[in-house]
Amino acid sequence: MSDLFSDAAPPLPTPDRAMVLELASTVPVPPEHAFAGFTENIHLWWPAEALSVWGPESFFDLEDKALVETSISEAEAVWAEVRPTVEPLRLDLIWHHQPGGGEPTELTIGFHADPTAGTVVSLAHEGWTTEPSSQEERKIYEVFWPLALEKFSRFMGGTP
Repeated sequence: MSDLFSDAAPPLPTPDRAMVLELASTVPVPPEHAFAGFTENIHLWWPAEALSVWGPESFFDLEDKALVETSISEAEAVWAEVRPTVEPLRLDLIWHHQPGGGEPTELTIGFHADPTAGTVVSLAHEGWTTEPSSQEERKIYEVFWPLALEKFSRFMGGTP
C-alpha cells in the first residue's frame, strides 16, 4: 500500500548474484568415513593458520549445529550454522564471515561415492553478490577453500 503515494521511497535494488565458488577433491574412503572425517574431526585438519579469528592455536569444532572456533582463552566465534543435513551425503551450512563479516552465504559440501577412488568431496559456496564488499570476502575463500580441501584430503589419506 505504501507505493500508492507519490512520495513513497522506491524499493531498494537487489544486488546481482555472483558466480558460485565450486571445488572438488577425492579421498580414498567411503562417503560415510569422509563425512565423519569432515564433521567429527574438523579440528584435526582445519587450516586455522589461513582462516581463523585467533590463529593456529584455535580449536574448530562442529557443536550444537554450528561450526565454532574457540580461542585458547575460551572465547568463541560462530563461523556457520548447520542446516538440516542428509548424512553422510551432504552438509549444508549458512556461513557467517568472521570477524564481523558481511551478509551470510551458503556452503554445501557433498560426499559422493566413486567406485574406483572412494569419495568425491564437492564444495559449493554461494550467495555472493557483485557488491564490492561481497567480492572482497569471496576472494578470501577463492584461496582458502582449495587449501582446506587439500588439508582434508591429506588427513583422509589422499593426495592433494
